[in-house]
Amino acid sequence: MAHAAGVRLPYSDLPSKVQAWVERTLGSSVVSATTQQGGFSPGTAARLVTGSGRRAFLKAVGTSLNPKTPKLFRLEITAMQGIGRLPMAPELYEVYDDGDWVGMLFEDVSGRLPAHPWEQPDADRVLDALAELTDVLNPSPWPDAPVIAVRSRDFLSRWDNVLADGLAVPSWASGRVEELAELARTGLRALAEGKALAHYDLRADNIILTDDRVVFIDWAHPGLAPRWTDTVILHAEMRGSVTLPELPDDPAITGFIAAIAGGLWWGSAQPAPPGIPTMRAWQREHALAHLAWVRERLR
Repeated sequence: MAHAAGVRLPYSDLPSKVQAWVERTLGSSVVSATTQQGGFSPGTAARLVTGSGRRAFLKAVGTSLNPKTPKLFRLEITAMQGIGRLPMAPELYEVYDDGDWVGMLFEDVSGRLPAHPWEQPDADRVLDALAELTDVLNPSPWPDAPVIAVRSRDFLSRWDNVLADGLAVPSWASGRVEELAELARTGLRALAEGKALAHYDLRADNIILTDDRVVFIDWAHPGLAPRWTDTVILHAEMRGSVTLPELPDDPAITGFIAAIAGGLWWGSAQPAPPGIPTMRAWQREHALAHLAWVRERLR
């Protein structure tokens, strides 16, 4: 499935105060800044090289680009500080926050994104690494992390919005929206009981493969959830491309998939948010994939 993308801001267009912070932190002037595409967030995402040869990866955004994204960056900062040093996560060097602009300097992980559509060797490697990561993060090393079921309650309850707005649904789901809404409530209740720390935004463009590491990046949506949460999210993207292990025939998992489908389906009918023009098409495509999975699990 295609990925959505935010509108990237070149490093050279960042406010001078942010550039000055970068160069102070890295100890030398930036001589090369390569913008990285992919991901939802607007703002700067660039691989930097300084005159001394030091490398780093910069993420930076201001409220003028999208008023919500700085809050997500602050959540990512807290998550990375709570997780600490792990081979499956990038090292956070330093942060910047002046109340408007928020920036993060990470290690520059030299690697590649998994093939997309997914290929079997990459999928197997990533799922193995995710199982290892989940073992480390269950229970959460950041006990005060947001509870995903609370933070995402509105998103995961949007079959009610679909009903209220009279939105059309795929033909097989016609007349079954109330059933999908009840399934979603089952998933939401199960989600609230989890004590693991979930990334909650796993996609191919949030993973870097090196020769000896699988690195999960962009921790802007973490929270407490069942240990199967990230596996379900990643399976949803991999389905149709590779052979996957069967997930348990658990109403909680089916309900969680249905809840995501409802959030995506209703969201795809809304106006695009500032700076992320491709989001709604991406949501519709992924909603259809989740709905197909729910249909399969209900047979």
